Amino acid sequence: MKAHLLFRMLRKIFVCLTLLTLLPNVSEAQYNNPRGRIPKQLLGLSVGARAGATVYFGDLVDAGRARWTVGAFVEKSVISWLDVRGQIDAGQVHGAQEEGLEFKSFFADVNIFARVRFLDLIQGYDDARLFCPYFGLGAGGMLFNCKKNPDESKIDVEAYMSKATAGGWEDLAEKWLYYDGGMKGAADAVGLVGVRYSLSSKLWLSFEVQGNMVFSDELDAHSGYPDNNGTWVESDGKYDCLWTTSFGVQYRFYDVSKYTSSSKYSRKNYLKTRRIYERNAKRMRRR
Repeated sequence: MKAHLLFRMLRKIFVCLTLLTLLPNVSEAQYNNPRGRIPKQLLGLSVGARAGATVYFGDLVDAGRARWTVGAFVEKSVISWLDVRGQIDAGQVHGAQEEGLEFKSFFADVNIFARVRFLDLIQGYDDARLFCPYFGLGAGGMLFNCKKNPDESKIDVEAYMSKATAGGWEDLAEKWLYYDGGMKGAADAVGLVGVRYSLSSKLWLSFEVQGNMVFSDELDAHSGYPDNNGTWVESDGKYDCLWTTSFGVQYRFYDVSKYTSSSKYSRKNYLKTRRIYERNAKRMRRR
């Protein structure tokens, strides 16, 4: 009887020890395969913000002036090397036109991007990659408020109007000087290149250069100009361009990826971890 009770006690102890041994493995399995504990919609989802400077290039403009731009975006991984990004930017563009006049435009730009991480495409996916270069293409629309509002201390308005009066095109000169186009809209196409630096498995810094081709000729507050004979001349340009250089920060909601790193990167991470363990073990033995 005593032997039977002892056997039952040993069996219970064995079952308990087995369960305790399996618990860490179960936790690790859930971590490496997060689909069971993370909503599917949030896997691979990240948000970001950026800020930088925008310079305008267009026809009839002598010099572009750098002004500020800020933006925010939401990004979702589609496959191991391709992301889809929805982005909104807001900022200013300034420039100096012929005759010494200046213009300013405020804009809001909404775009959808396809963004390719080309090292992940060429070499295989690595979720722990320190530097991740990428490029993207997108399209969307822009709202802008274009104004021509010169500072009279920078231009001799009276001399300009006297010249226009003598030429018989003072009405056109008035429009040229103080044009206020109001709110307008146009489609645009966008391209960007950038590099992302990993601070942790959830937080990244980025540097990007972006070019916008706006399919409008009025972002710089004019689509033509009066010549010396008083004739209104339409400009040849069909679009205006913006270049933006920005720094940003990006946050991923979960520190695990929906994709498994390529086996060669898993092997490298394993060897690196083993070397660290071996060095620490040697130090402990020396003590």
